[in-house]
Amino acid sequence: MKVFRIRSLVFGLFAWASSLAASWGTEKDNLPPEPPVRVTGGLFDQSQPLTLGLRTIKADHIIVYRATNDSYKYSHHANLGVFQGRLFAAWSSGVAHEDKNQQRVLYCQSEDGVHWSQPRVLAEDPDGQQGPLVSLCSGFQTSGDTLVAYYSVSPITQFIQVSTVHCITSRDGQSWSEPRKIDTGFFMESPRRTSSNRMLLNGQRGNHQPRLMYSDAIDGISGFNDAEIPPAVELVFPEPTWFERPDGTLVVLLRSRPNDFWLYASESTDHAVSWSKPVRTNFPDATARSCGGNLPDGTAYIINNSTQTPRPNIPALGIRNPLTIALSKDGRVFDRAYVIRNEPTRKRFDSGTKANGWQYPAAVVWNDYLYVIYSINKEDVGVSRIAVSELLGDE
Repeated sequence: MKVFRIRSLVFGLFAWASSLAASWGTEKDNLPPEPPVRVTGGLFDQSQPLTLGLRTIKADHIIVYRATNDSYKYSHHANLGVFQGRLFAAWSSGVAHEDKNQQRVLYCQSEDGVHWSQPRVLAEDPDGQQGPLVSLCSGFQTSGDTLVAYYSVSPITQFIQVSTVHCITSRDGQSWSEPRKIDTGFFMESPRRTSSNRMLLNGQRGNHQPRLMYSDAIDGISGFNDAEIPPAVELVFPEPTWFERPDGTLVVLLRSRPNDFWLYASESTDHAVSWSKPVRTNFPDATARSCGGNLPDGTAYIINNSTQTPRPNIPALGIRNPLTIALSKDGRVFDRAYVIRNEPTRKRFDSGTKANGWQYPAAVVWNDYLYVIYSINKEDVGVSRIAVSELLGDE
């Protein structure tokens, strides 16, 4: 009888432990997933809106395009590309207002990143002065001896919902092929290749959810497949950008809806074929386009307006100053950051959708420098040139 009681006690303890372990597993399963990206506590001091408590990185600042009374007065969606030893810049260019009739795409080039050619038209307004369509810059990609330029076409009455992406090609950066439609969707960042040489074209669908497309074709035009990424109701203008971790994991960063001043993120461990559900990170963002990428040593960077100070006239959106860059060795924890630009700016030509500030960045590494392009008040286009050694010097 005594042996029976001991056995019963043992079995009871085992059942209790199993039940407890099962409940722990259930509770763990119900916990929200750990965000793919986080910043160390106190990295961005929101009580200091001008500097966020950061020092300004040493950089050269160049104006690529300046709007005047006699020129087009809207500039946005800027991108960079490298081809045949030259740096190329392109941006959306409107007469006066954002995404209105006669909007086109301009581009220029530089042999040293400092002195730039006069802008030329890369993509015209698709349907003339009275038509409902506009062109928007979607970036560059170099494929062998060919430079591919991309642009999106959107109707001003159903902006994004029925957008399409097109491309043109050039062997010299001067003369261009006839346009070719790639697919539907709205895209505003240059496609890039991963370490596995897979090209990722990242944009958004007509329902305002991310559209991530990948291709193994070498021409930068064909063979695109849709990646699988779960929808997220928190996203309205996701404007995806991405970087890669040392282990090959891809991390996409996503803009959130108004009144939600944080970046969202998703990750892929199968070379962009499928992605985790986007979740909110603790990386502050003014609800604007950001830019992710990698330095030559693999260090991940995120360039954005990392402030949570609301705009006085539109409190649901943040101010777009300062423009900062944050860095991470492992692509998970961002523990260093600098200001790129934070001088006060003021638009010179009034428009209901223009916002003051340094905004919508894109970047590329070229000749030992990180080049960051951005619009200034949605009127001018500027480039900041930062020595890679400056960014890695405090490690």
